Amino acid sequence: MHNSRGFTLVELIIAMVLMGIIVAVLAPLAAHPFTAYQSGKERAMLVALADDDFFLMLRDVHQALPNSLRVNAAGTAFEMIHVENAGRYRAVASNLAGSDTLDFTQPDNSFQVAGSLPNPTAGTQLVIYHTGQPGADAYAGDAVVTPTNTGITSIPGVPESLVKLSSAHQFPYPSPTQRFYLIDTPISYLCKNNQLWRYDQYALQPVAASPPAGARFTLVSDDVTACTFTYQPGTATRAGVISLQLTLSANGETIQLLEQGNVPNGI
Repeated sequence: MHNSRGFTLVELIIAMVLMGIIVAVLAPLAAHPFTAYQSGKERAMLVALADDDFFLMLRDVHQALPNSLRVNAAGTAFEMIHVENAGRYRAVASNLAGSDTLDFTQPDNSFQVAGSLPNPTAGTQLVIYHTGQPGADAYAGDAVVTPTNTGITSIPGVPESLVKLSSAHQFPYPSPTQRFYLIDTPISYLCKNNQLWRYDQYALQPVAASPPAGARFTLVSDDVTACTFTYQPGTATRAGVISLQLTLSANGETIQLLEQGNVPNGI
């Protein structure tokens, strides 16, 4: 018969040391899947936030007055003029009674437009053939846009509506496609202090201010550590392209995403 015996103190110490080594080796390996999951979750959240930011900015870009998009020298802000409504004006008289064309040879205070045009909101301005060049720049208050103190009303009808101006205005250039635009406010986006801001409800200015004075402002995102905005103007046959690059950071994770959008500039 053999006598049973327990662990010696030396054996117990050796076992504890070996267990400690095993735990030290396996613990990081066991924690890695959880850490990877958390990191992936944080990055997915940042991607979703960036997608929301891109959607909001590009939605405004697609509703902008043609040739009104401009980016500041630092690439941290861009501005455009929001279009409330648009349509086509009558350029040639019809045989119908009451036909009213828009006269470009002298000041005119009424003209017909195609379709039923809702009455514009107060403060709306009317723009025709905005190229953004000197003499045809709404920011500079050129005659392509009606003055701020000129009221605009619409008498909806079918197949045409009648637009009336409170003061006669002479537009310098007819649109090759008879397009007109009703604008209500500039819109700006600005990155500053790790935040992305949206501004609207302020006056048109020849030189963009960052941020614009007297504007209504809304925080779009507070996780933006860097941003770069660039704009390539289009041509007569190609739309412009705006590039939006955002770097977002949160809880030790950082992502950098780039989104591009077409800028329709048909006038």
